[in-house]
Amino acid sequence: MQAVVTTVLLMLLFRRFDWARFAEVLQQLPVWFYAGSLAVLTVGQVLYAYRWRVVLAGMGVEVPFGEVLRQYFIGIFFSNLMPTAVGGDASKVYYLGQRSGFVQITASVILDRLLGFVWLALIGAMLAWIVGGDAPVLVLNRQLLMLFAAGFVSALLVAWLVPVERVLPHLVPVRWSAWTSRVSDFAMLVRQGVCRPVTFVTAGVIVGVYAWLIAMVYQQYFSVSGLAPLAVLPVLLVIVSMSIFVNVPITVGGVGLREQLHVLLFTAFGVPKEVAVTISLVLFSQGLLLSLVGGALWLKVRPT
Repeated sequence: MQAVVTTVLLMLLFRRFDWARFAEVLQQLPVWFYAGSLAVLTVGQVLYAYRWRVVLAGMGVEVPFGEVLRQYFIGIFFSNLMPTAVGGDASKVYYLGQRSGFVQITASVILDRLLGFVWLALIGAMLAWIVGGDAPVLVLNRQLLMLFAAGFVSALLVAWLVPVERVLPHLVPVRWSAWTSRVSDFAMLVRQGVCRPVTFVTAGVIVGVYAWLIAMVYQQYFSVSGLAPLAVLPVLLVIVSMSIFVNVPITVGGVGLREQLHVLLFTAFGVPKEVAVTISLVLFSQGLLLSLVGGALWLKVRPT
């Protein structure tokens, strides 16, 4: 089904597509832009790996940052290799869990994801109201961001306030006690991580800083493409929105969906379709390049 949806979205995307304009935009991009955008993407992955390290520390799991960074890049490789958004998460749990405990690593990966989505949704909802706009796609985007923000914040509050580890044993039959114990340990670890203010604040700072860095890349791109300057807040809104919606598992690795989101959201601010698609493909190709680094690390550390 993901392959079918991906194919349909790509067919719609490239129908009546101005390939000459696409090639012109690519030729206008200087070498320094490719190098600079790749550097920003790399810095962003290092920041996200550090966020995961902070989550682990908040749960009492001490892992050297070098090992966390290695497993994070291996996760990027599996995320781009497998037709699912959680392939990288599974690899983190499998490889680092052998060293630090599967329950602990699973809890850290899920909480890291949750904190990232909470902050993206909150920032996106705030930006959507500040930027405004009456275009139907912007109105729909604003409504979806509010819905996602409410959902993710609710999930975070449940993890924070509900003592599952104390309630669950009274609700589950004794014959399932082994699984109850694991689930209780998992819930306790998540609550332990959520309740640390430094973890929550660090996650928000990292999400905000990386979104701003990517926005600077987009603004430089629009500048070298010959477009009139686009204000930073609309650019941030589009970036944050895409960062959330591209994780909806309806396409293979987000292919097709990512490009359609670029077109739908950026054209609402006057960016031509071909210009929006070009930056999407450039950054996607650089993400694949970073995944090759993770693949090389995986080949080096995987069991023989």
